[in-house]
Amino acid sequence: MKLYIALGDSISIDRYPELETGMPDIGAASLFSRDLRARYPDLAFRNLTADGATTEHVLRDQLPRIQDTSDPAIVTITAGGNDMLMNLGATHPPDNLVEGMMERLTRIVDEVLRTLPNALVLLGTVYDPSDNTGTLDGRSLGREAEWLARFNAFVRDLAANRQNVLLADIHALFMGHGVTVPEQHRWYWSGLIFEPNAEGARQVRSLWMGLVEGRAN
Repeated sequence: MKLYIALGDSISIDRYPELETGMPDIGAASLFSRDLRARYPDLAFRNLTADGATTEHVLRDQLPRIQDTSDPAIVTITAGGNDMLMNLGATHPPDNLVEGMMERLTRIVDEVLRTLPNALVLLGTVYDPSDNTGTLDGRSLGREAEWLARFNAFVRDLAANRQNVLLADIHALFMGHGVTVPEQHRWYWSGLIFEPNAEGARQVRSLWMGLVEGRAN
C-alpha cells in the first residue's frame, strides 16, 4: 500500500477529539494512518477532510486535489451528515435534498475509482446521535430521521454495487452510544452532540482497520 487519502467531514478530523483531550492528531483519519504505516512504512497520507464539509464540498474542493495514480491506495469517505445538518429545522428544505446527496456521493465514489484504479474505498454511513429515538435536545427530528434512513440505505447499496468499495457502517457501530446512555459513555463530543469525541474517533479507526484486515485475509 502506497497511499491513504481521507475525504469528507468531521467524523474523520482531529478537531473535536483534540478539544476533548488536548492531544493532537487523534482523529479517526490520523489514527488510521498510523495503523496503516505500521504495516506499510512508506505509506503517504493525505488528509483532505474538513470540518463542516458537505458532499458538495468533497466533490468541488477535495476531489480535485487527488492526482491520478495506479499506486495501491486506501480512501476513506465520510460525507452526508452536514448536508442534513444544514437543513435541520429548516422551514423549506430542498425537495430533492436526499436525492442530491445520493447523486453527489455516487459521483464522488466513481471519480475516486477512476482516478485511483487500484484503490480500496471505505465508504461510511452517517451516525445518529439520537440512537434511533427520533429525538435530540428535546425536539423531534421528524423528517430529518427519514432523510438519514434513506441516505444510509443508499450508502449501503452503493457500497454493495461497486467493486473495491467496502461499507464502513458507522451508523450501526455508533448505535446505542448517543443520547440513550450517560454522557461519560457516549462516543460524541460533549460540546456538540453531532461531533465524535476521542473514543468515537478510535471506534471509527478500528472499524476501518477491521475492514482492511478482513480484506487482506
